[in-house]
Amino acid sequence: MKLFGMKTNLLFRLLFFMAFVPAVSFAQDEKPKVQYTVGGGASIDGNNLLWGLNMNNELNYKLGRRTSLNAAVLFYQSLGNLENRGVSPGQKSLDQSSGIFITPTLKYDILQRDSGFILAFAAGPSLQLGGNTIEVVNFSGPENTPFIFTNKFQRIGLFLELEGEWKTRNPNIRNAVGISAYGAEYYFPWYLNATYKVRFNIGKK
Repeated sequence: MKLFGMKTNLLFRLLFFMAFVPAVSFAQDEKPKVQYTVGGGASIDGNNLLWGLNMNNELNYKLGRRTSLNAAVLFYQSLGNLENRGVSPGQKSLDQSSGIFITPTLKYDILQRDSGFILAFAAGPSLQLGGNTIEVVNFSGPENTPFIFTNKFQRIGLFLELEGEWKTRNPNIRNAVGISAYGAEYYFPWYLNATYKVRFNIGKK
């Protein structure tokens, strides 16, 4: 547990250093640019072995040549199980999980190509509002009557994302694909997301 906390603190310090040093260095050369991003994709609840869909909205504020500050709201809803939990034929599983994730992140461009391709890494704290319902068979009870466990979450975890971004024919629109992970309560990754994004320029360079 202490090791997890030490790694998290070290990561945040590194990200703050990467963010503010370039911001100071290039503040006289470039003006901040604002972008709005929408997206959607697939998600996995690794703790409960569920799969589902996600929808994402982001507001991106450019700090420097390689850094940006992002505010995102992601909604996730499970749609099914990744494995057979012994549900009888014709019976629907009661397992489900969902959440709204409110996430501020610092993003750093690891790779910038002349073609317009950008590979970036982002990290930050994330507030999850949601929960899950899990059905567990009671083998010791009469007729194996199942237990239903319901958890409600209002918790802060760690959000990490690796994103590839590229140009489109429209100079004001860019496409991106992000692979992100969320962890909380010393379990990482709890959720995994693969999200396709469309990014719109709404501010001056």
